[in-house]
Amino acid sequence: MPISKQLLNKIKNSPIKPGCYIYKDLKGKILYIGKAVNLRNRTSSYFNNLKRLDPKIAVMVKQIRDVEYITTDNELEALILETNLIKKYKPKYNRLMKDDKNYSWLMITKGEDFPKIELVREQKIKNADYFGPYVNPSPIKRALKRLRSIFPYRSCNRKIYFYKENDKNKFYSSDKKPCLYYHLRLCDAPCTGDIVKASYRKNINNIKRFFRSQKFKIIDELNREMQSSAQKKKYEEASLLRDKLEDLSYIAQRIRIEKDMDEFIWKKKKKSYEITALKNLLNKLKIKNLNFKKDLKIECYDISNISGKSATGSMIVFINGKPDKSLYRKFKIKTKDEPDDFSMLKEVFKRRFKINKSKKDRSFNNYPDIIIVDGGKGQLSSVKSIIESKKLAIATIGLAKKEEEIFKSENGNFKRITLKKGSPEYFLIQRIRDEAHRFAIKYHKILRSKKQVKSVLDDIPGVGDTIKKRLLKAFGSARNIKNASLDEIQSIVKNRKTAQNIKKLL
Repeated sequence: MPISKQLLNKIKNSPIKPGCYIYKDLKGKILYIGKAVNLRNRTSSYFNNLKRLDPKIAVMVKQIRDVEYITTDNELEALILETNLIKKYKPKYNRLMKDDKNYSWLMITKGEDFPKIELVREQKIKNADYFGPYVNPSPIKRALKRLRSIFPYRSCNRKIYFYKENDKNKFYSSDKKPCLYYHLRLCDAPCTGDIVKASYRKNINNIKRFFRSQKFKIIDELNREMQSSAQKKKYEEASLLRDKLEDLSYIAQRIRIEKDMDEFIWKKKKKSYEITALKNLLNKLKIKNLNFKKDLKIECYDISNISGKSATGSMIVFINGKPDKSLYRKFKIKTKDEPDDFSMLKEVFKRRFKINKSKKDRSFNNYPDIIIVDGGKGQLSSVKSIIESKKLAIATIGLAKKEEEIFKSENGNFKRITLKKGSPEYFLIQRIRDEAHRFAIKYHKILRSKKQVKSVLDDIPGVGDTIKKRLLKAFGSARNIKNASLDEIQSIVKNRKTAQNIKKLL
């Protein structure tokens, strides 16, 4: 029987989002359940050329009379939904197409002081939590790779336990020498007894919560912990929490962008979409004497620091709604070494908008049509005075971080402008702000890493810039270098005498 026009029309208009698709036969019985990053692309592939399909799939496709879609926020959640649906409905063709391979499960052990995380084929261990089953383990492996750098855990088979709760004198480990994963900052080395059970299990519980779609709760908790550590002047602890927060926020940020943006429109109709977004934004802002023109330039600024240390400013540039990375600039803050975003923004703006135009950097001579400052009324006020003192007629707005609220100064008062969520202009503003944030964080991390290694390695004989870079890349921090064995250090620096100097002087 030929495929009906009704079904083909449903495929043609399917969602352009991550999620699951459910194929049904004439009687409404489920034939097959699959997941996709882009449902429209995936489901269309079944019907584009039947002759090229695997024989098993071709037989199934000829029976399809209807399709149902369930959208999700991202690929991982689509994968989790797919496994639950398959487990519930047990579709015929899901069983036939697995080629006699077992599904994968994510196993987190429960009966140990320091639980392990593994991908397994069978649920052999009873005292464990299992997530799955997963038809394709690749997305799970990618998620774990990212999560392990944020929430380290062990993957070894060492026997590790406390005779008495968190008492190092009552601790046993079959091998107390940290392995390579410790130096790569992917494990906290519970084998040494230096990490208590509660701290280790907190990491494990956060990974469980991530797979239960509670990622935004984790982000909120990390943010509160970071602020508390900074207030107590525990700067190293705050720095580590900030790194975790940035990495986890980045993953969640990608998810949020997928939710708010129709990828098909952006990729296939990019030019017209960007123009629409710009026109709508100008209309919303109601900026006088500024209409849509050929090369409309937007600059966005952000500050990144931890308690004022290694502070950086970023300037990113969008031309006609598209990023122009050749015009991006970064600023190392010189005047402040304590938390003060307002003063730091002022410094950046004074350096950016010098009246004696730069001969070395001619791109600085071309001022923007619109300036966006990442922040609310305070940040906007701090830079508005500089623009006015330079007698520059540039539309300047502030962007609050949570709700994409825009603040515009009019006659000494602040006007709040709210953009419709999911609109072209909303996504454009969000995209610009996130890019400025990413660029500032990247430079901030570079400065912090250089400062950390420089302070402890510069006076060691035989250690130059090249070796410092190698050590940082291998171990991640001066603390990890200090804790590394002589052989591990020598494998990086090659020269044994230099390795001995590093080990001795650290």
